[in-house]
Amino acid sequence: MTSYIAAGTNDGSRENNLLSALERLKGICAVTGVSPLYETPAALLFDTARDDWNKPYLNCVFQIETDADAFSLLRELQKIERDMGRGEHERWSPRVIDLDIIEHNGERIDTPELSVPHKQCLKRSFVLDPLSFFKPVAPEYLYSKTHQPAMMGILNVTPDSFSDGGKNDKIDAFVKNAEEWESRHVAFVDVGAESTRPDAAPVSAAEETRRLSDVFNYTANRKKTPFSARFSIDTYHFETAQKALENGFDVLNDIHGFRDPEMLALAREHPDKLCVFMHDEDIKSLPPARTVPALESWLERKIDVFLKNGLNPRHMIFDPGIGFGKTACQSLQVLQNLERFHRFGLRILIGHSRKSFMKIFTPKPPARKDVETLAVSLKIADKVDILRVHTPIEHAEALLAAAHTENQFF
Repeated sequence: MTSYIAAGTNDGSRENNLLSALERLKGICAVTGVSPLYETPAALLFDTARDDWNKPYLNCVFQIETDADAFSLLRELQKIERDMGRGEHERWSPRVIDLDIIEHNGERIDTPELSVPHKQCLKRSFVLDPLSFFKPVAPEYLYSKTHQPAMMGILNVTPDSFSDGGKNDKIDAFVKNAEEWESRHVAFVDVGAESTRPDAAPVSAAEETRRLSDVFNYTANRKKTPFSARFSIDTYHFETAQKALENGFDVLNDIHGFRDPEMLALAREHPDKLCVFMHDEDIKSLPPARTVPALESWLERKIDVFLKNGLNPRHMIFDPGIGFGKTACQSLQVLQNLERFHRFGLRILIGHSRKSFMKIFTPKPPARKDVETLAVSLKIADKVDILRVHTPIEHAEALLAAAHTENQFF
């Protein structure tokens, strides 16, 4: 029987608390999935809120398989909480661990002791956001004002990328940035070895793999926890993508939308891996008003191809391709109409960081567009699942601060 357990902590060493809870959970059931971590404001009672209780939480969801009934599972979770030091406490005060059954084998239970599905889960983004990594969540509940997208940091090992070329192509600099991001709970690290700026020279698969050799050695041998960043390979070369999967990468990111049959076959051979497929068709000749309908039609065709090839739509992540084959106005049309894509039931990734469409409102060179990038991110954060950016830590900090201005008091 499949269950989903929401875990949260805002007291002490938060990540270690979650790791300890996870190890104890493995002693009573099979853990089959661990979501990324989400940092969110504490939920507080309006009439008893205190400044020293207002500590951000780390939250995640565990997917488990168990033969235990829901009430037996509840008692096991309560024992884990007690064993970890959670005793009697004032209501909604900081706690070392919270473990709640969100769903249990599709059952519906409503008793004073236990409610499944959890009665409050549809109002809690800190549950729905990590839960959405395992199963669809209705858009009207997922994309609320308190929704938090996951961060994907960009680490290009290229000499000529448009804003960070030559900065991370030495392995020491790469590892330093990757590990700093990981320590700050950045969910994804996207690695590319070919620049996609308009005037960049194409790079062969052999050269791409050569540039990535030290990175592959690092990812194949690094120490990981269930909360370690997931590495994503940004390539349209089948050979590079295959080599990346062999060396510890978890995500395929194809700017050509898996139109190469070999890339499509690779995705089919690795059904547990996430796949980002980007719209890259040239639609510059279309008027801005036709931009979103064109992407919707393309997306419908893509989903049909994926289904015919036996791919799980939950593992396919849609990237509308900001700046690729689009005018600046068309890119803005996409960003202003992201909710139009919610009906497809796919996760949405936006890669707008430092892009040229910003020339409409700033003359700055790409490397100096981080303020503008962050402003756009804050505006679209409640409509997307993943933000692909050059400054993921700063984005996470800004989103957490912004979340405190929403209603955290009940």
